[in-house]
Amino acid sequence: MDVEYPYADSLSRRQLLYRLPPAPAPRRLLLVSEDPDSQLIGAGWGGPVTAVDAPALNAAFIEEGASFDAVALPWTTGVPPSASRVGLPLLQKAHALLVPGGVVVGHVHNVHTLRRLVTVRGMAAIGSAWMRPGGMGSVAACGAALRRAGFVDPECWYVQPSIESPLGLIPSDPTAARAHFVRAIRSAQGHYSRPAYAARLVGAALGLGGMQQPELFYWANKP
Repeated sequence: MDVEYPYADSLSRRQLLYRLPPAPAPRRLLLVSEDPDSQLIGAGWGGPVTAVDAPALNAAFIEEGASFDAVALPWTTGVPPSASRVGLPLLQKAHALLVPGGVVVGHVHNVHTLRRLVTVRGMAAIGSAWMRPGGMGSVAACGAALRRAGFVDPECWYVQPSIESPLGLIPSDPTAARAHFVRAIRSAQGHYSRPAYAARLVGAALGLGGMQQPELFYWANKP
């Protein structure tokens, strides 16, 4: 008989990520998503879930007096190609809808990756992230946008290996991240040729390990 291990499938692990930051009771969740797959994050949340798309978060919605204990923003606060995926305005709306002590949580593309640096399209995305105020395509921009929106205690993590099939979160603190990536590459030495292993080890030692992680995961609290 096959054993069904908890969190064996990718979706259950992604749902678990969104339950990591504590939300106050009764855990009313506002799930803002333009992606049908991301709407599955609300399954098993453990409280009432209201699902809307980003355009629905307008002034009228806020004026209705709705309040939530958590707001989830998967893929909705990053950088182009979607024009609606801007960070600061949506974070400010989320802040207005949260109760004191409520939590905002989400994931975005990490635009500062080695893969983007070697393509014209990737470089264009990096340039757009620099030019767009309130964008959240990097660790520094993520924390800055959350603070500008009024949130406190922001946490930003690298997702290992990807948000589609997450296995862990890596701290974005440079010292902790460097130690993790160096240790991870040394433990997998047998999977690389000598030149590939040396290149990866040097990159990790220089603090470039985070540039191989395609997504960032974040959360912060309303005071």
